[in-house]
Amino acid sequence: MWLALRFPNWALDCRGIAQERPILVVETIGPRQRVVAASRTARSHGVRRGMALADARMRLPEAALHERSQAAETAAMTRLAGWAWRYSSQIHWAIQDQDIECARLIIEIGASLRLFGGRRPLLAAIRDDLKWMHYACRAGLGDTPQAALAFSRVRRGSPDAAALATLPVACLDLDAATHDTLAASGFRQAGELLALPPSTLVRRFGKTPLLYLEQLRGRRPHGLRLYERPQRYRTHHELIGAVESTAGLIFTLRRIFAELSIFLRGTDCALQTLRLSLFHERRPTTRVTLRLSAPTHDARHLERVACERLERVTLAAPVIEIGLVSDRLRPAEHRQNAFWHQSEPRVGATWPGVLDRLRARLGPQAVRWLDAPADHRPEQASIERDSEPSRTVLDDDGDALPRPLWLLDPPERIGAEALEAMHWISGPERIESGWWDTGQRRDYYRAFDPRGRLLWVFRDLNASDTTAGYFLHGLFG
Repeated sequence: MWLALRFPNWALDCRGIAQERPILVVETIGPRQRVVAASRTARSHGVRRGMALADARMRLPEAALHERSQAAETAAMTRLAGWAWRYSSQIHWAIQDQDIECARLIIEIGASLRLFGGRRPLLAAIRDDLKWMHYACRAGLGDTPQAALAFSRVRRGSPDAAALATLPVACLDLDAATHDTLAASGFRQAGELLALPPSTLVRRFGKTPLLYLEQLRGRRPHGLRLYERPQRYRTHHELIGAVESTAGLIFTLRRIFAELSIFLRGTDCALQTLRLSLFHERRPTTRVTLRLSAPTHDARHLERVACERLERVTLAAPVIEIGLVSDRLRPAEHRQNAFWHQSEPRVGATWPGVLDRLRARLGPQAVRWLDAPADHRPEQASIERDSEPSRTVLDDDGDALPRPLWLLDPPERIGAEALEAMHWISGPERIESGWWDTGQRRDYYRAFDPRGRLLWVFRDLNASDTTAGYFLHGLFG
């Protein structure tokens, strides 16, 4: 079973423009300008999609005009396809062009019915998602993508073969010339075409209608190019008006991060680094990089971190457009750790979330991580990192010898007199490592000095003088 969603006002909806304002999205084709989308207020004044701009301005002179951006429509539809991945991996989308009357998204939902508890709960979930994203659409169900799209043009109940035969010919996805020919020939319902022998159909109307009708009934593969999940995410949002402060960007960023979160959850991905680009008019772009402590798809957490980071940004000029790019998407991890990560989700309320906000507010160098690399040399046992180290769990060796809490950097050479005064209690423990750079061969001992301090001492086996090769490396307690 397929679900077709048609978006008559996609050129307007994908920009997040309020429907209460009189706004038109226009497209220039040669010497003519026509309306491709109109807000609810504009439609209430009689403005319709496809109307010449001059006629629309006569009906609504005060309407604000926006030039159509196919790049923005394509980017928004790609994000919506990412959301649809939550429901199916078989997705087809297209935006309006000379052969397509409006944007569309077609989803195979038959394989997901049991997962969501049946057709009604699944459709309710999709409807709620679209309402939350403020996308207005018309839906249709069918056994094939072509049938679902045809049913989306009428309000019908059961999408069965009998209902398919009663569909008006105008609902079929054929080019304008074919529709004119069919209308002139007196065809009114799809069943009248379906009843014709294939040879007659080809002789009178060509091969294209025959191919389409066979796809409509599922007798041939649907032939649609299916959406492939991308390895990166990018989006651009044009602001309705120039914004002079970073605080004024929060509303748009909230929508951007909400769409990003929907895309990531739909594709079961997460990200750890993203770049914001704030575009100005006749000024260099302001670029802001957000690096997170752990991969996330939480929109609220991303918004909080961005707000903290933007407080440290001084704008050189008003912002007219916002871009977001994440070059590396990774599969989302579903952890069950009780302390570091909650069973899923709200990264902003966890320890990594606090660290992200601190780094955003104070700068990336203000918060550092300690990591334990696979190196036996004590001075290399822990190193600082800019990001969270891997969570590889090392085997716990219960027989391991104790290590001091404090290490001297660099180790201090021990003189002959101090060496004789020490009371040795354990050792030697041989440590050999670092052959790939400054190779070390050492014997470590624990010893008390005359003041009762427990010391960690090593003898450098690479030293030629056996008495001069002792060093104090750490203090216990």
